[in-house]
Amino acid sequence: MSDETNDKKLSEQIDELSALVKRLEDPSIELEDALAVYESGMKIAQAAQKALEQAEQRIETVSGSTES
Repeated sequence: MSDETNDKKLSEQIDELSALVKRLEDPSIELEDALAVYESGMKIAQAAQKALEQAEQRIETVSGSTES
């Protein structure tokens, strides 16, 4: 995964994924192009998943520190 993908905000990643899905839904897309779009989307999805997991950890940390 590139640092560029990791540095984007979650909302930007979601917007990019939406655009990629639209490209994949185009019936005229060539197989090689579809594979490249799919690979790109998977990288973005992995980065978004990592960002969500990090946010969840931060929330758990904050919630845990306020319960004490």
